[in-house]
Amino acid sequence: MNVNGARGVWGWLLQRVTAVGLIVVTGIHVCVLHFAGGHAELTAAAVSARLDRLAYMLVVYSLLAFALYHGLYGLRSVILDYTTGERAVRAVTAGLWAVGLLAFLYGALALVPFIKG
Repeated sequence: MNVNGARGVWGWLLQRVTAVGLIVVTGIHVCVLHFAGGHAELTAAAVSARLDRLAYMLVVYSLLAFALYHGLYGLRSVILDYTTGERAVRAVTAGLWAVGLLAFLYGALALVPFIKG
């Protein structure tokens, strides 16, 4: 099966979905930080207070996931412009998935100390 066959449609579609998601969650993030109740402080206590709300926590984790997928899929597309072998395509895809999952895990764990729970 061609590596860019039916599976490529899902990657392309998710690239567009994450673009829209990034616009939405970035807008929410900016509104919360700059327009809702004055300027948000960037102190540990203020960040913790914001992350105490489930809705805002979902916004932050969605922003992290959407940005990682969108950026790494874009990088994959650029790399595949210069790569033709099916084996290389699979290696690039697997490597970028590993980088993305590790980066998400790192980002998610970095927020845990700020969540009061």
